[in-house]
Amino acid sequence: MNNLVDAKHNLMLSEAGGGEAARLVMTLLTTTRQIDAACAILLSRHGLSEGLFAALLAVKANPGITPGALAAQILVTRATVTGLVDGLSRRNLVERTADLADRRSQTLRVTGAGATLVQELSTIYAMWLEHLTVGITEQQRQAAFGVLDTVQLNVRGGLEP
Repeated sequence: MNNLVDAKHNLMLSEAGGGEAARLVMTLLTTTRQIDAACAILLSRHGLSEGLFAALLAVKANPGITPGALAAQILVTRATVTGLVDGLSRRNLVERTADLADRRSQTLRVTGAGATLVQELSTIYAMWLEHLTVGITEQQRQAAFGVLDTVQLNVRGGLEP
């Protein structure tokens, strides 16, 4: 098996004692970083970041969503969502309208151009995700889900052992 841990995480691994538990986590972090970087490249070919794509998908799924609700849904701050909505609006992918119930607030909707881009990207993104798992058996996939579920439970359990 080749070295699955990048240089940064290898440094952390050596400081943590280099045990198999630490190696598993550092391999997971390295893999996540690689997936994020590849995703960024894929989306940038269409003029989007992962944040812009997530915001566009959320607005499409929730026509009339407010920026505050959008921020909560995609797990970003209100300040960040303002920048995301500004970027999508400049590209005519979403439109803002005054909320009829509260004129101080806005609601968001995907434009025709935004819906077309989501449709195109959804197909490309689905094929890319499938490509990432070529060669993984159903048994391996289920084992990975079990491992990741346990890690997530442990993370939610707190920072201290």
